[in-house]
Amino acid sequence: MKKVKKTDGVGRQIVVFDQVDATYPGGVHIDAEKAKERFADGVVPAGTLLIPDTEGMFKPLNLSAVNVVGAIGLTAHDVVIDDMPLVAVVMAGTARKDALPDKEKAAVEFIKTVLPRISFV
Repeated sequence: MKKVKKTDGVGRQIVVFDQVDATYPGGVHIDAEKAKERFADGVVPAGTLLIPDTEGMFKPLNLSAVNVVGAIGLTAHDVVIDDMPLVAVVMAGTARKDALPDKEKAAVEFIKTVLPRISFV
C-alpha cells in the first residue's frame, strides 16, 4: 500500500457499449494535439469516432461527420490525453446512442453507414 495516491475529482465513466464483439488488436495511437483541440479537459471520452491521420496515427472527429473516410471505430473507454495516448478501439458491437459524445451523437445515422458492424440502441 505504499505510494498509493488518491486523486481529487475522480469521476465515473459513462457506459457506452452494451456489447463488444471486435476490437482493433493492440489499439491505436491518437494525435495528442488534435485530441486536445476538441477535448480541452484532457480526456477523450468513450464512443469517440477515430479517423486516420498521418504516419499511422489516428485523430478524433473534430469538425463534422462529413470527411470520415477510413474511420476505424469508436474508442472503448475514456482515455487521458498524455504525450502519446494509446486507445482501445471497438470495431463491432452494440453502443448506446445517448452515451456517445456530442458530435458522434448528432451523427449516429451517418456513423451507421461508415461503421456497419456497430449497432446503436
